[in-house]
Amino acid sequence: MKRPLLTMGLFALAAAVNTASVANEQRTAWATRRFGPNAWHAHLLLIAPSWLAFLASLPGVARAVALPLPRRGRPAGWALVAVSVGLWLAGYRQLGLERTANGYFFGRGASQPVSGGIFRWLRNPMYDSYALAFAGSALVSANAVYLLVAAESVLLLNFFEAKVENRPFSRPAA
Repeated sequence: MKRPLLTMGLFALAAAVNTASVANEQRTAWATRRFGPNAWHAHLLLIAPSWLAFLASLPGVARAVALPLPRRGRPAGWALVAVSVGLWLAGYRQLGLERTANGYFFGRGASQPVSGGIFRWLRNPMYDSYALAFAGSALVSANAVYLLVAAESVLLLNFFEAKVENRPFSRPAA
C-alpha cells in the first residue's frame, strides 16, 4: 500500500504547491514583483517538479496494490477515458495554454471568467476530466486503487485548488 500512498501524497503536494503559488500571487503579487514579465515562468518552474513526480508515480500504482474490480468493466472504462479526453480538450480549447496553467494570475492571458462552451455546464471541466480519467483507469485496469486517486482528484482540485483559482471570478462587482 506504500506506492498508492506515495502517489496520493505526491498528488497532494503538487496541488498544494500550485494552489499556494496562485494564492500567494493573488494576495501579494510577490512573483510578479520579483520576476516581472517572467513571473509565470517562475510559477511553472516551481510547480513542475511536483506534478512531474506525481505523473511519474502513476503507472506503478496498479502494479503495487491490487484492489480487484470485475474485468467486464473495461469497455465502460475506455468510454470514460475517451469522455475525459474530450472534456479536457474542450476545456483546453477554450482556455489555451496560459489560462490552463494559471498564467492570468501572473499577467499572462485573458483574466475574465469563461462561461460559454463546456464551461456553460461545468465549472471546472478539466478537473472533472481528471477524475473521469482515473475512474476509467480503474475500470480498464480492473483495479480500484485508481478510484482512490479519482476521489482525491475531486477533493483536491474541485474543492481546494479551484476555490483559489476561481476566487477572482466569484467576487461581487464593485
